[in-house]
Amino acid sequence: MAERRIKMPGDFDGIARLFPLPNLVLFPGVIQALNVFEPRYRMMTEEALEQDGLITMAMLKPEQLSTAIERPAIFETVCIGKILTHAKLEDGCYNLLLAGVHRARILEEVNFELPFRKARVELIKDEVEDEQIASDLRQEIVKRFLEILPSNSHLDQESLESLLDSNVATGQLIDLIAYSSGANPLQLQQMLDTNEVCRRAKQILKAMNGLEKKAAKEDVAARPNFPPDFSLN
Repeated sequence: MAERRIKMPGDFDGIARLFPLPNLVLFPGVIQALNVFEPRYRMMTEEALEQDGLITMAMLKPEQLSTAIERPAIFETVCIGKILTHAKLEDGCYNLLLAGVHRARILEEVNFELPFRKARVELIKDEVEDEQIASDLRQEIVKRFLEILPSNSHLDQESLESLLDSNVATGQLIDLIAYSSGANPLQLQQMLDTNEVCRRAKQILKAMNGLEKKAAKEDVAARPNFPPDFSLN
């Protein structure tokens, strides 16, 4: 789900509340629904609501998913999000809509006495290496996305056309298409890691080509043989 970009608070002090989850990558400009039920993250949400409304999504490294350590390793590139809406349920859990605001890189974790994790981060800005190459890649990405448009995509053709009419920045467009493409979490994390727009564009093109080839193989595998195999009956 795409949304108008929200800016970082001017008084952001560089300390981010971390919400580590497996297999979830948030991008700037994307809205993610979240259900917060663990006590430590309910406490984190309450602090965010009382202060700046910011929660930073981080993805757990795959090798940590089968372990029960208290602070499993996470990828260092994260996305700072802003709570748009929240609802506190009768059991104390929260339903949130979190809008991705800005890429950031973890420098060090801090405040270890808290039940939830915090880190000092630096904000990461997009860099466009070559405007003409970026423009050409932008057109190719839109064309390829419309060709493979997943049925469960968060971004339909009408929404995409509206974004293009609004002259959305190429970096943000790539992020929205990446989130909606069906790429796997590790591919998405790789794209979050990449602030060079042209390089990120090539990553999503590669991912979409792979998705198309996979769909084609699955389609062939699902077709009945013709002529059918000879029957002994």
